Amino acid sequence: MAGYIEDITFLNEKAIKFGNEKVEAILAPTLGSNLLSFRYKHKDMEVLRTPDSVEDYKKAPILYGMPILFPPNRIEDGQFTYKGTAYKFPINEMEKSNHIHGFLYDKPWQVCKKEVNGKEIVINTEFSSSDFDLKGSFPQDITVNMSLSLRGETLDIQLEITNKGIEPFPWGAGYHTVFNFPFAPGSKLDDCRISLPVNKQWELNERSLPTGAIHETANTLEFQNGFSLAGRLFDDLFGYDEERALENECILTDQKAGIQVIYQGDQHFKFWVLFNQEGFVCPEPYTWVTNAPNLDLSAKLTGLSELSSGEAIQLRTRLAIMEI
Repeated sequence: MAGYIEDITFLNEKAIKFGNEKVEAILAPTLGSNLLSFRYKHKDMEVLRTPDSVEDYKKAPILYGMPILFPPNRIEDGQFTYKGTAYKFPINEMEKSNHIHGFLYDKPWQVCKKEVNGKEIVINTEFSSSDFDLKGSFPQDITVNMSLSLRGETLDIQLEITNKGIEPFPWGAGYHTVFNFPFAPGSKLDDCRISLPVNKQWELNERSLPTGAIHETANTLEFQNGFSLAGRLFDDLFGYDEERALENECILTDQKAGIQVIYQGDQHFKFWVLFNQEGFVCPEPYTWVTNAPNLDLSAKLTGLSELSSGEAIQLRTRLAIMEI
């Protein structure tokens, strides 16, 4: 069966359903180009957390699908200054006086391409800051282009960030990927394991911001080999050493369902946040550490990077489903 693409309405918005004999997915360009569904057909199993209604989605859009974060996570007091330019974001985490998760995930993106090339499906969407009045928050002109490529049960995702302005700007990006966990309705957390390729934990203060202290994870082998989330809640920030031999991937396994999801990031994603609540888990790959521009630490340590005028950077992630 060749791949297919279909224009649909989802959550009262124009959306794109695409798939093949293995998987079917739904992308909502007008909702931050969010991948809101990734379903494994053979077992009729939805691996991403998908909203049941518009009302559910609007209550917490960050807790469904695969929201794109720019900048990722929290900015202290919603502001920072870089090379003399002030960046000011709205305070949307009132109780901690932080900005959280940036300005890409709730804006409409444009569809640039959708095509089936034999067994490969390619969809391309783009966000351009010039389409919005963002100068008060992010003074620079920026475009972000997302390309999805589906082959079999593997989805490759490329995010290309381009500085269209004159001045350099600091950038950090990530994904707030929300997995149903367990994957199957009949499974329990005791049947499931998650692994992360980390060995460092960043200490956080009461505002969930890094203090600057970094510790060895107390249970590095457990994290790397896989552990159960049963009875455990996380909202924690992790990193790893550059010279590690592990693949930069999170592996989610539901033994009872016989399903494993492998979620990979390229070398730019040097940090992982792990956040979970009942019924779902968010392994979040980041290129910079939370609040990076405000930390008095080296860019090498925080992952803060700069894009010069006309420069572009490509970030790659991959979602793959396999039976075990």
